[in-house]
Amino acid sequence: MSKVIGILNMEPSYVNVQGIEDYRPISAASAFGRYRVADFMLSNFTNSGISNIHVHIKNRPRSIIEHIHRTNYNINTKNGRILLLHGEKPYSNEIYNIDISSFAQNMQFVEESNPSYIVIAPCHFIFKQDFSALLKTHIEQKNDVTMLYQNVQDADEYFLGCDVLLTEDGYVKQTRKNRGKYKTGKISLETYVLSAPMFMDLVKKAQETSSLYSFSDVIKDAIEKDGKKVGAVRHSGYAACMNSLKAYFSASMDIRKPKELGKLISDDWPVYTMTNDSCPTLYKEKAHVTGSIVGNGCIIEGTVIDSVIGRNVVIKEGAVVKNSVILPDALINKKVRLENCVVDRFAIVTHTKELEGTPEEPLYVRRRDRI
Repeated sequence: MSKVIGILNMEPSYVNVQGIEDYRPISAASAFGRYRVADFMLSNFTNSGISNIHVHIKNRPRSIIEHIHRTNYNINTKNGRILLLHGEKPYSNEIYNIDISSFAQNMQFVEESNPSYIVIAPCHFIFKQDFSALLKTHIEQKNDVTMLYQNVQDADEYFLGCDVLLTEDGYVKQTRKNRGKYKTGKISLETYVLSAPMFMDLVKKAQETSSLYSFSDVIKDAIEKDGKKVGAVRHSGYAACMNSLKAYFSASMDIRKPKELGKLISDDWPVYTMTNDSCPTLYKEKAHVTGSIVGNGCIIEGTVIDSVIGRNVVIKEGAVVKNSVILPDALINKKVRLENCVVDRFAIVTHTKELEGTPEEPLYVRRRDRI
């Protein structure tokens, strides 16, 4: 689909993954022992035949730039490319660092490609979606904009800050923010399909309306004030919004289960990521591992239960890791016990023998910390 640009949007202001985002954008955070969060949406683009992709980065760009530059997302570089875009202007306040500002500053790259359609997808969600099918629906229904949504049963705990869609006969009539008041709702997956001229017009209108307008804000106005025809397409697979440490932890615990992981990755829908030449994981004689995802290059001597273990992690003899997420290159020393924890990269847990959080408030260990 050479006439389609895929835009991986930057994270909105309601995303605050405590600790994790101190060192990288959520798009670059480790996911499920092997991937980065952005890999899932970028693979959606390329598996859908979209090979011209713009990645907008909000802050701390080094890790996501390095990762994407070292990853082949099955793009034929003669026909496609991934552009990494960052705002060029300094901001007097972080509240101005929003997607509309980045879109406007980098609009020349859209204009130079002369696309027919734009597909915008979020960097902080994980789900599997064929964007070519979504585009086909958009064209057939002759919509001004087409949005993707998910029926959820836990909106009082997760997806907080996301848009809730109020629909009628398959069209969006109103949007409101999810403040956790109701358990059920049609949560916007912040995925939009629209023509390139419509995209440019909405960005211009957002700038004229308010310096703080985001793309979701201008879509709300397009629906409620301008009467635009905005189609609503239901997504029925697994979807997670990683907008908090609790949500990041919960998604990690979900996806370690084969049934849920199978809803995201399959032989005909691979998820591409940076290659790693680490050796296979070594399980020592006293190792005991159940219900877990373990990346390659690890040395497991202790016990791992219902956890996600990143690449090149060392878990020493006598250590117990339960219901936890251990990011790559961490060391869990002898007789340490972890439960409901998120241990960031290169951290060493050795002197403190017991750390325990809860699923609602997982305990976070900082990157490169030694405790």
